[in-house]
Amino acid sequence: MADFTVSCIIPTHGRPDFLREALDSVLSQTLLPDEILVVSDDGNEESAAVVASFSGAAIPVSYIRNEERPGASGSRNVGAAQATGEWLAFLDDDDLWLPGYLLHSRERIEESGKECVVTWLEMFRDGLRAPGLEIRPNVPASDAASRNPGITGSNFVIHRDAFAAIGGFDGNFRVMNDLDFFYRYLLAGRSYEVNARPEVLQRKHSSGQLTRATEMRAAGIDKYILKHRGTMRARDVRQLKLAAHRTRYHAADSAGGKIKHLLLGAANASPSNVVESLANWKKRKLWREK
Repeated sequence: MADFTVSCIIPTHGRPDFLREALDSVLSQTLLPDEILVVSDDGNEESAAVVASFSGAAIPVSYIRNEERPGASGSRNVGAAQATGEWLAFLDDDDLWLPGYLLHSRERIEESGKECVVTWLEMFRDGLRAPGLEIRPNVPASDAASRNPGITGSNFVIHRDAFAAIGGFDGNFRVMNDLDFFYRYLLAGRSYEVNARPEVLQRKHSSGQLTRATEMRAAGIDKYILKHRGTMRARDVRQLKLAAHRTRYHAADSAGGKIKHLLLGAANASPSNVVESLANWKKRKLWREK
C-alpha cells in the first residue's frame, strides 16, 4: 500500500517512565510509523524531557501541549488534528506494541480494504501475562452498546477520514471513551478488520488507571447511559447500571454504602450475570490492584 502513511498518537499524563517504554515499543516496530505525536494535558516536565531524549530517533517524535480539553480523549483529538499521516494509530502511554503490530495492521487493511483494524490484546503486570480482550469479526452495534467487544485506546489503526466522520473521541468522557467511540463507529454503519495476533500489551498497574473502581468511573458509566439510552436495548441499560453499582460497591467506604449498591446491583442483574461474575472471580483477583 503505497499511501500507507501512519501517525502514532500517544496521550500522556504524568507517567514519564511508562511513556519511555511506550515510545521504545513504537520505535521497535518492524514497520515504523511516519511520526510520533506525544500529547500532554498536564505539561509534565519529565514527560517533555523523555520526548526530547528521542530527538535523534529515525522518525520525528514531537511533544504537543493539549490546552483545549484535558483527558486522553481530548489529547487524542488534538494529536489527530495535527497528524500528517493518512492513518492514525493510537497508543496509551502505559501500554506497549509488540514489533509486528503496525506491519500486521497494514497487511490486514490491504487484504480487507477496511478503514479500521483492531488487534487482540494481552494483559501484563510485573511478571504476569494473560490473554486480554479478543474482538470478534463483524460485531454488530447492538452487541457493543453495553460491553466492550475488545477495543481500547491502544489497539486500533483507523483512516483519518473515518475518524473525522464520527467526530473523533468525545472529549466529555474521561472513562468509557473507547467504548463510546467504537459504539458510535458501528452505529454509523462502518466496518473493521481483526488482527488476531495479541500484539498490544495492556498494562495493569496502580498509577492512576481509570479502570479502577472509583466514583469517577461510576459517574462515567452514568454519563454513557444518558448519552446512548435512546439507541440501547433495555437489557443493555440494565447491564450498564449493574456495572455502575458494582463499581460503587467496591468504591464505597462504609458497610451501608456497600449494602446499598449490592442491592441496587442485584435489582439489575440476571442469572447469567451471576454465573459470569463467579467465573471471572479468579481472573479479577489475579489483576486486582495491590
